[in-house]
Amino acid sequence: MDGTSPRYLPWQENILRRALKLKRQRQLPHAVMIESASEQDISGFARYLSLLLLCDDPDDLSACANCEACRMMLAGTYSDFRLVTLEQDEKSKKISKNIKIEQIRDLKHEVSLTHQYDRLKIAAIYPAEAMSTAGANALLKTLEEPAAAVLLLLLTHNRGRIPITLRSRCQLWTINLPNRAQALDWLRQQGLSPQDAASYLEFGGGDPVLALHLQRNDYAALVTSFKARFGQFLRGELGVSSLCRELVATEIPMLRRLVDLTLNAYCYQSSGVDSGANPLPEANRQRAQRLLDLRQRAQNQLRVEENNLDLQLQLEDVLISLKQILTRRSI
Repeated sequence: MDGTSPRYLPWQENILRRALKLKRQRQLPHAVMIESASEQDISGFARYLSLLLLCDDPDDLSACANCEACRMMLAGTYSDFRLVTLEQDEKSKKISKNIKIEQIRDLKHEVSLTHQYDRLKIAAIYPAEAMSTAGANALLKTLEEPAAAVLLLLLTHNRGRIPITLRSRCQLWTINLPNRAQALDWLRQQGLSPQDAASYLEFGGGDPVLALHLQRNDYAALVTSFKARFGQFLRGELGVSSLCRELVATEIPMLRRLVDLTLNAYCYQSSGVDSGANPLPEANRQRAQRLLDLRQRAQNQLRVEENNLDLQLQLEDVLISLKQILTRRSI
């Protein structure tokens, strides 16, 4: 994640323009929290925003790429910029789920040091909601007593998971998803047909970056295959262990999305409407409530990622519960 190159998307331009305007007016706050409505990685955006703010001569939203700051930022050697993010565990070789307190302490130390260059010093934390409680507490004093000419960026997908003591000391900027027309246009620019763009944008819940990721991983084929195999499971033609062994080979975020999509569809159906809020001939409110409860439970259970065995057991439990709800006769 830390090696992501600086980049931005069209619907992120308003944040860049806002930051540049405040810089020119000499009104940049000492701390900004940027919340993204998309679940996709925005570390590249964090780098581009920082590059633009450090550039000596930006042209509209384009960094000059020639000044000292641009050259060093693009080479990853600018010492007055630091991005703190999730790191790989040396033993397990897996990406850590938390930003550790040691990382925050190192960041605080660097922020307190004398600037190497006669420019803004920028420290970014992403994803900020992944800070440990101890790390968040350690950062609080830095926010309460900000250093001169230092900008702290906290980038997040869920500001509600960040302590209010930190949130209240930051300006909040929001990156919203683009409207449907802009999203479809961007997906077509990435090479998707109009039909695929519309289909995958729906799969992605209106998020075009997620839609593109799903398309590149042939998510539609996964959905089709799962529907057929799940039907066999409901009819007793396929065991739950066999079904889940196939599923756990799928990328975990895609697997979570597939299960959530399935539960959501059944929730709508049992509520008497389809996903477009069009009425259906039958409604079963008790079933709908049980499905909603199961959906919430599934979202919590399927966070287990330490090993495939744990994930498979959790997935089996969810699908067995779903089958019981679907095959239970109405009272």
